[in-house]
Amino acid sequence: MSGLLAETRFGAALMVPTFRLIQLIALGSPLWLLALAFPAGWVVGVAYLALLAAVSLRDYRLIPDPMAFEVERQFGRFALGAPGDIQILLTNRSKQLLRISTREELPAGLEQLTPLPEVHLRGKSQCDLTYQVRPVRRGRYHLSGLVLRAGRPGGLMERQLRVPAPAEIRVYPRFSTVDEYHLLARISRQDEDVRRPRRVHGRGTDFESLSTYYPGEDLRLVDWKISAKRGYLITRNLQTERGQQISVTIDGGRLMSLKIGEFSRFEYALNAAVMLSYVAQKRGDAIAVSTFSDRVESFVPPTRGASIMPRVLESLSTVEVRQVESDYWQVVGQVMDRLKRRSLFIVVTDILDSAGAAGLLTNLTRAAAKHLVLCVVLEEPRIAAVAESAPQTIRETYLKAGAAFMKLQRQLALDKMRNRGILTLEASPEHLTIQLIRRYLEIRKANLQ
Repeated sequence: MSGLLAETRFGAALMVPTFRLIQLIALGSPLWLLALAFPAGWVVGVAYLALLAAVSLRDYRLIPDPMAFEVERQFGRFALGAPGDIQILLTNRSKQLLRISTREELPAGLEQLTPLPEVHLRGKSQCDLTYQVRPVRRGRYHLSGLVLRAGRPGGLMERQLRVPAPAEIRVYPRFSTVDEYHLLARISRQDEDVRRPRRVHGRGTDFESLSTYYPGEDLRLVDWKISAKRGYLITRNLQTERGQQISVTIDGGRLMSLKIGEFSRFEYALNAAVMLSYVAQKRGDAIAVSTFSDRVESFVPPTRGASIMPRVLESLSTVEVRQVESDYWQVVGQVMDRLKRRSLFIVVTDILDSAGAAGLLTNLTRAAAKHLVLCVVLEEPRIAAVAESAPQTIRETYLKAGAAFMKLQRQLALDKMRNRGILTLEASPEHLTIQLIRRYLEIRKANLQ
C-alpha cells in the first residue's frame, strides 16, 4: 500500500530493460534451434527466458522507490539570451550503489545547451550535476519534477521514476553586452563631482525627517495623520531635491514586436531601460520605468537608491508586446499625472512617417511644456543598408528607392519633433543602449533638465 501511495505522489515508475538484457536475449536465441532436433527442445528456450525474467524482476525490486531520492536545484538570475547554469543536488538515501541517468523537462522558453551526465552514486551520498540552459523568452517558468532512470551496475532492469523538485525560474531582460560593460566601466571611473552644482529656487520637496512642531512654523508642513497618532503636532522636514528625475516609457504596441535580428524591438528597448536604470542609480537620480500599449501595462514609480534595479527587473520580467495600436493620448497623460517633478521624459517607440506619428507628436508636445522630452526610435539596419547600397539591377534600384523613401518619411517625422522642442535619438539595435546612456549623460552634464 505504501508503495502505491509513493507512486501516486511521485509519479508512476516504469520498468526499462537495459542493453545487457537485450544482449542476453539475443545470445539465447540459438537455444530455440534445439526444437528442430528434439521435440521438447523448445523447453530449453522457455526455461532460459523464464530465468532472465526472474533475474530481471529481482533487479527491479531491488531498485529503491522514488522516496529514496531527494532533488534540489540551485541557480542564479537568468537574462534573456544569456546562457546560465542550473545545479542539481541529487541525494541517494538508500544503501545501494546505483547507476543514475537524469532528464530535465524544461518549458519551451528554456533551451538546454548541455546534457546531464550519467553518474554512479553510492548509498547515503550526494552528487552535483550541472547543465546549461539558454532562455529564449522572458517570463516566469515553473519546473516540476526531475526524471530519473536508476539501476544497479550490471543489472538487467532499470526503474524510471519522477522525483518532485518544484522550482520557479524568472527570465529578466538582457543586462548588457560586452561593449556596454566597457561603457559602464568607464562611467564608474568618472568623478561624480564633475557635474556643476544645480541652482535650486524655493523650498525643497523631498522628505527628510519628522520633528515636533513649534509655534511660528508653516502649518502646511504639519503631518496631520502622524500628529493624530502621537497626540501632538508633527511637521515634515523637507530638503532640496538631490539629483534629477528620469521617466522611461517603452512602447509595447504591435510595431515593437517586429524582430531585428534575434530579438524584437521591444526587447532591445527593455535592455536599454535596464542599463539606464543602473547608470541612474550610480548617479543618484530617481527613475520611473513604464510600458504601455493601448493602456499602461506596468509602472515603477520614481525610485532612487539601491532599490531601483530589483524593482525595474521584476516589473519588466513578465511584460509582453500586445498586438494592438499604441494609445499615446491616454498613456502620456496617465504617466505625466504620476510625475510630480520636472523630469527627463524618455519615450522609446517606433514611427514610420509623419501621419503615423501625429498622435505621438501632439502628446509629446504637450509633455514638453512641463518636462524635457527625448523620443528614441530604433532604425532597421537592413533598410539603412539597402538605402545606402549601390544598385546593380532594376530590382535593386526599386528596393533602394523604397528604402530611401522610408528613411525620408521617418526623418521628416523626427524633424517635426525637433521643431517642437523635443529631443530625438535614432539608434541601431546593437548600439541603442550605449547611445541612450551617452545622451542621458550629456543632458545631465549640460543641466538641460
